[in-house]
Amino acid sequence: MSNLVLIILCLLLGILFQRLKAFPPNASLSLNAYVIYVALPALILNEIPKLRLDHHAVLPVVAAWLVMGFCALITYLTARWRAWSSEVTGAMLLVVTLGNSGFLGIPLIEAHLGAEAIPYAILYDQFGTFIALNTFGILVAGYYANTSSHWLDLCKNILRFPPFIALIFAFLLRGMGYPDWLLDVLPRISSTLVPVVMVAVGLQWQLRLESDHLEPLGIGLVYILVLAPAFALGVCLLLGIRGLAAQVVVLEAAMPAMISAGVLAISHNLAPRLASSLVGYSLMLALVSVWLWRFVVV
Repeated sequence: MSNLVLIILCLLLGILFQRLKAFPPNASLSLNAYVIYVALPALILNEIPKLRLDHHAVLPVVAAWLVMGFCALITYLTARWRAWSSEVTGAMLLVVTLGNSGFLGIPLIEAHLGAEAIPYAILYDQFGTFIALNTFGILVAGYYANTSSHWLDLCKNILRFPPFIALIFAFLLRGMGYPDWLLDVLPRISSTLVPVVMVAVGLQWQLRLESDHLEPLGIGLVYILVLAPAFALGVCLLLGIRGLAAQVVVLEAAMPAMISAGVLAISHNLAPRLASSLVGYSLMLALVSVWLWRFVVV
């Protein structure tokens, strides 16, 4: 319960600081950089060695790609059916398909399921959503914005990403053990992840809306918060998976739109108001919907 209180409190503080203009305009970028380069790698190095490598560890990765594939397909078919513009289609493919499984997902997973669930959440995020952002996301943004990215650039983006580097080292160092000083330092650094992330999210909070975006916004929210976790639950039931790994998969699938996906859409001028609105509204609603999904998965 204290973790959930921490999340909400820091989110409200971020929103307050945004309204009061207490921080510089680009302060959220600095906070995000701290998370990417310091806090999240520390968390990965601290938690991954605790993970048991069995078929339950594979499930989050497989499920992540199945969920994203389902979301991309149903969003594309809906865009064709409703005759959305290319800008709206591109934005929807990005923000509906890519969930906030890392920045928000890991803190919420910890709040609802405890620290023992973090390794599964990291696998879902790093080998699933993160790689999809740097491959599927960049390709979709480039296609619908009439730009392109070379495959070598995609590989470089993945291999240079600090949390991904930390993930590789965490697996390589499994069984070797850390020195005592590092065992003491890593938890302290990683404990800063949640407050810094949530303040950064609050500083970036956007709920602006245009009337012609009401339909895709409503459809996107249903797909993100209802259909995606329902599909993930079906995958777990079909594969006969129970326990903590299945709980992580469903809750990660229920996460709101990824902030980075919204930034990618905005930077490529793909319905920027719609993208920011979907990120903001899905985040606000997910604080309740993720809690509800917690009681569906046992």
